[in-house]
Amino acid sequence: SESVNNYICLGSDATTCPDANLFRIIGVFGDQTKVIRAKSVGNQKWDTNGSNTWSSSSLNTYLNGEYLTSLGTLAEKIATTTWKVGGGSWANIGTSVPKTAYQYEVGSSASTTTYDAKIGLMYVSDYGFAADQSGWTTKLSSYSSNTSKNWLYLGSYEWTISRRSDDTNSAFCVNSTGYVFLYDVASIRGVRPSFNLLSSTTYVSGSGSMSDPVRIK
Repeated sequence: SESVNNYICLGSDATTCPDANLFRIIGVFGDQTKVIRAKSVGNQKWDTNGSNTWSSSSLNTYLNGEYLTSLGTLAEKIATTTWKVGGGSWANIGTSVPKTAYQYEVGSSASTTTYDAKIGLMYVSDYGFAADQSGWTTKLSSYSSNTSKNWLYLGSYEWTISRRSDDTNSAFCVNSTGYVFLYDVASIRGVRPSFNLLSSTTYVSGSGSMSDPVRIK
C-alpha cells in the first residue's frame, strides 16, 4: 500500500512528517479533499454506553472535542461535513460489493440520518474502494483476499462510522484479517480520524509518497 502515492502532511513543516500529521487522501468529492490519518490514534470504544447512535457516541465526542483541539491551527482548514450516519443492514453493506454499500451509506439509498461535524471516520465503502479494482466485485465480508492490495488496510481491527441500522448496539468494523464485520459498539477497536479539507486549500509541493508527502497551504 505504500506504493499508492496519496500521502499528505497536514499541520507540520517538519522535513519528515510526524505520525500525528501524516494522512492519506481518500479522494476528492465535489470541491473538497477527504483524508484519513495514516495510522490509528489508538483503540477506543465506538460508544461507552453501548448505543450505535453516532451523534451521541463517545467516539464522536472525542473526535470533535479532544482530538480536534489537538490539531491546533490545522482545525481551521477542516470543513464542517454533513456525515451520513444512518448506516445500513448487514445485507446492504456487509455482504455487498463496494458499489452497493456506497449507495446505502451515502448514495441514493442512504438513510436521511445525518450529523454535521468536522471529524468523522471512514465509510465501509471508502475501505472497499481502496482495494485494487479487481476486488470491487467481491463482497466486503469476503475482503480478506484483497487486503494485500488495499492501501487502507492496517492489519488490525478498525472502526468505520457506519452503524448497523436494524439493531441498536453494533457498527461496521474492518477485521484484523481485512474483511468487514459487525461488532458491539462497546468493543475496543482502532480509530483513524477522517475529514474534508476546505476547498480553499491549495497544493504547494510533494509527490505524495510517504517520504515526500503532499504539502498544502
